[in-house]
Amino acid sequence: MSPAAKSNRDAVMDEVQENTGIRDETANLFFRGVERIAEVQKQFIDLAVQHNKEMLEVLKKAAATVPGAPRIPMLDIAYGAVNRYADIQKSAVDFFVDQNRIWTDAYKDRTGTVKKTGESATRAVKQAMESSIAVQKKALEHTAAHTKAVVDAARNQFGFSGTQADVMTDTFRRGVDTIVEAQKELLNIVTH
Repeated sequence: MSPAAKSNRDAVMDEVQENTGIRDETANLFFRGVERIAEVQKQFIDLAVQHNKEMLEVLKKAAATVPGAPRIPMLDIAYGAVNRYADIQKSAVDFFVDQNRIWTDAYKDRTGTVKKTGESATRAVKQAMESSIAVQKKALEHTAAHTKAVVDAARNQFGFSGTQADVMTDTFRRGVDTIVEAQKELLNIVTH
């Protein structure tokens, strides 16, 4: 092999290694940007929850000034629903960050062999699916908890205890619980 051919090949290998470094730095920069955006979104969600709490306190005080006004548990239910929704939104933001981390890592792990690239992609898809299912399960759990809170508040607010309406609301709650559990079992089947 001539010295010129060997020096050309070495230059190509150095260029590939430099490109790998730039690729990794770019991927890291992209992911840090995603994390920063996620933090801002979570802070916004926390501010919205805090504002909702303050608004609820003002409404409760206003309702307390009305003579003979009944207690308003639906405000508490609405507040709980906003908090649950905020938790679900934060989970979705975390899911988005996880997905970006998985795919950024897969991008950085690219290699010259098809087998290693395929294994990396398979691993990334599996992690993505598991994260997605975890977020879905959390949303289902929040749905069941909110349904229970609404049914309990309706019983207390409207005096349903021991009536036909109580039986109907309890049947509704059990139906939602059954649907939620069936969905969770289906998600478990998908992951196993």
